[in-house]
Amino acid sequence: MGERENTIMKKVTIQDIAKKLNLSRNTVAKALNNSDTVSYETRFLVIETAYEMGYSKLSPVVLNEFKVRNKIDETKSIVVLTRREISFFWNSVIMGISDELNKYGCKLQFNFISEQDEKNLVLPIDFKEEVSGVIILSIFSDDYVSLIVKQNVPVVFLDGPVELGNTSKLGDIVICEGRNSIQTITFDLISKGLTKIGFIGDATYSKTINDRYEGYISALNKAGIRPDASIIANYHTTHKFYKKEEVEAAIDKFPYMPEAIVCANDDIALFTIRHLRSKGLSVPDDVAVTGYDNVEIMSQAEPMLTTVKVGNQRLGRRLVQKLMWRLKNLTFPKEVLYINSEVIFRESSDKRIE
Repeated sequence: MGERENTIMKKVTIQDIAKKLNLSRNTVAKALNNSDTVSYETRFLVIETAYEMGYSKLSPVVLNEFKVRNKIDETKSIVVLTRREISFFWNSVIMGISDELNKYGCKLQFNFISEQDEKNLVLPIDFKEEVSGVIILSIFSDDYVSLIVKQNVPVVFLDGPVELGNTSKLGDIVICEGRNSIQTITFDLISKGLTKIGFIGDATYSKTINDRYEGYISALNKAGIRPDASIIANYHTTHKFYKKEEVEAAIDKFPYMPEAIVCANDDIALFTIRHLRSKGLSVPDDVAVTGYDNVEIMSQAEPMLTTVKVGNQRLGRRLVQKLMWRLKNLTFPKEVLYINSEVIFRESSDKRIE
């Protein structure tokens, strides 16, 4: 039998609760009455303990406000929303989300949002059920995000628009660090004598991609190298360079072949390497190529890719942890959380110009 079953047979008093928590009787009494003179954390602890001990005078209103009963008679449903974008990156992120939600005993409701549903402001059918929180993995329109936020549930965003602006007021945002890591990669290319360094990535799409572009530009500027706009594909494309045709078109527009191409992610790097090979060019002997994400399949490719490791499964777990924290701290200000990254140098960037 649990503590609640053992203690419910006898009348539990305020003094019993105070003794167990080593608090004064007056503090416990105020907490049970949900007085603002007692901190939220202490009130939660007192009410949770009182419930577990079988204290009979807890009002349903107080129990509901502090969600004490959730641990016993409610399974949290967490909705994850994303676009149907084909990328190796997302598989391990979603695995991390699923594993962490299982640890918390939560139900995962995963939804792909079509362009039509986003345009017509149609929410997934899961929102008709009881939803405890939302994790958003894609950059949706302001109108669609507003529709989600109107459901009055905590939201955690992975990434955000280039200018976080209003998004940072609507929910917590988790961002993978990219500026310093891509700056480090670009500095390394420059240290090997390379100066004609290109870039491919839709810097208009998201904060993270824009940060990576800014890291690339920063390294060139600090080295006294003027960025050559003719070998920079940082503009918007329909699929954000997630399709090989867009990457190939960008490279074919370059008036000359760069000595190196810094790619905003590993998918773009893979398309780049394949297209260079189709032109009879070798990586890294003819063109050095770098990525970002440390997708497992790319670490096994030839040549092995210089990239940036975030830890995608850990990233997925961190998104869940952030949401779980928010569910217990609803009144705290919204936060922007940066996840540190690690540069991994491999063969694909090992090109030197004497």
